[in-house]
Amino acid sequence: MKRYIPILPVFIFLILVVSSCSKEGKGEAEQAIEGNISKVDAFDSIRDSVHKELSIFFDVDTVGYKDDTAKNSSWLFDLNKIYKRNEYQPFWLYQERIEKALMLLHNAHSDGLNPEDYSYSDLKEKYAEYLNRNITTDEALRFELNITRATYFYIKHLYKGKVDPRTIFPNWNYKEPASEIISDSMLVCYFTSNLDSLPSILRPKYEIYEALRETLKQVDSLGGQAIYQEKIPYTGRTLVKGDTSYTIRSIKQRLQSTSEYNFDSLNNIFDEQLYESIKIFQIHVGVTPSGKLDKKTIDKLNFTAAEVRAAIRVNMERFRWLPSDLPHEFILVNIADYTLRHFVEKNVVYEESVIVGREYTSTPVFEAMMTYIEFNPYWTVPRSIAVNEMLPALKRNPDYLRSHNMNLFRGNTQAAIPNSFSSYTADNFPFTIRENPGPKNSLGQVKLMFPNPYSIYLHDTPGKYLFQQDERSFSYGCIRLKDPLKFALHILSRQGITQAQIDKIIRDKKNYVITLKEKMPVMLTYFTCYSKKGDGHLYFFKDIYGKDKMIIEALNAAVKL
Repeated sequence: MKRYIPILPVFIFLILVVSSCSKEGKGEAEQAIEGNISKVDAFDSIRDSVHKELSIFFDVDTVGYKDDTAKNSSWLFDLNKIYKRNEYQPFWLYQERIEKALMLLHNAHSDGLNPEDYSYSDLKEKYAEYLNRNITTDEALRFELNITRATYFYIKHLYKGKVDPRTIFPNWNYKEPASEIISDSMLVCYFTSNLDSLPSILRPKYEIYEALRETLKQVDSLGGQAIYQEKIPYTGRTLVKGDTSYTIRSIKQRLQSTSEYNFDSLNNIFDEQLYESIKIFQIHVGVTPSGKLDKKTIDKLNFTAAEVRAAIRVNMERFRWLPSDLPHEFILVNIADYTLRHFVEKNVVYEESVIVGREYTSTPVFEAMMTYIEFNPYWTVPRSIAVNEMLPALKRNPDYLRSHNMNLFRGNTQAAIPNSFSSYTADNFPFTIRENPGPKNSLGQVKLMFPNPYSIYLHDTPGKYLFQQDERSFSYGCIRLKDPLKFALHILSRQGITQAQIDKIIRDKKNYVITLKEKMPVMLTYFTCYSKKGDGHLYFFKDIYGKDKMIIEALNAAVKL
């Protein structure tokens, strides 16, 4: 993943913004417009009466006013606090500020949000109507409140996300973005100061987010081109350098339209330029860079602009869920691209491939602290595996446990292995199965522990051949490392542990635990589109758990006010 840039300390930001917004003696909306809007506009005559109506509207006993659709809406109580801080002065009843607010809402699309979630078209239509006729106090009050409501939700969504991450990832436990930045006082400040700067204040402060925004603009410009309206057919055979095919010209045109690839000739010859370009494209879409035009690569080339746009929007939303600042040092596992990275001061200091959970035993998304590393580990078989997979094997072969270096336990006491398991079922199986340390142990020679309620950890595996696959979702949920002893040394060397010491521990074949002197944050994430090699490109990965579909559906759903 490309480097993260943590946000400036919140308290510095608050001091700067509050000092620019706070003056004594007048409502903050009055101060923001004083001296800037001197011309007469369509709302001059109505402003004072709306001021009076706002104080009545937000009376504790009468909130709900005459509009049944607004009555008892939770957002009203937040707006009550905001207007009270502004002495019940209207924020928007000036043409210049209304137009700025409309522009702000319209530009929500540049962050992958939908302007219609914030009533953009309706507000624009009402504004045009009110410019051409006299507006009543009741209409002006509703118009004022609707703009505030729309801007309020836009700010919340841009800063913290529209979708609750727990509805997608039930185990989500990340700290939310700092609440001070969207406090009541800050919202008043945003409403009464320069709206043009608001998006840059609220957007996630990650370079990757900006790369996603830029790519979103490019995709929007490409989506209308004719070349993206038709599918490139698969000819039934894999095309290689030197081949000629009627499809190659279309492939070159599509690649060149992105401005990331360039060809001397848009012909039907599979030349060296196309070969090198296809390898780069394959890397960007998570395919082994063979330089061949096989069916998998053609399928990736046929992703529509709408599909790419959806992937970008989904991952922009994921960034909005993250804390405002990340730890100085952390380990990040991105499930969707099967990679572990160790970040120190925004730099990747270690990286390696991993295997993650299958779709039906998916690796959860959460964060925890790594506290110890265990060499020559025991493996306590999860009960679901013991009764669903091992018990049938035990019924066929009672010697299964001995041949697999396993023991039975009742509680903490080792139990004798029965001569037959035929009387046991999933409901009455009374044992715990534990695999002893050894070269064929399911956890390999080491596991790295970050205690959590889900029994998820990093560990070795004897099945190294699986790392040859592009898509590596094979585990029961835990994360298997390609070179775990190297990673263990990388972590432990900082507290004086050497390669020779680890080699001796492994040779002794005895269970051995080393506690970390400094706990290490471990973040399990699920990004299907981001930059990872520091080259400015975005990389797309298969949505192995179907989470993108859930998020895009939630992003496209109408906002419930």
